[in-house]
Amino acid sequence: MSDNLKEDMAIIRERLDKLEEKVEESHSEFSQQAGKRLGRDMGILYGVIIALIFIIILLKFHII
Repeated sequence: MSDNLKEDMAIIRERLDKLEEKVEESHSEFSQQAGKRLGRDMGILYGVIIALIFIIILLKFHII
């Protein structure tokens, strides 16, 4: 290969590496945000279920 072609390939690889890094950062940020939303929703769901079980137990023993 000629020197000019090798230099062009090196520049292209460099630009592709930078682009790949940006895509990975964006994907990881998106995944992190999705995980936070899922964790929040699961926490709310567990809280509601525990509260309902607690209310049912209190009703069963005629405390409420």
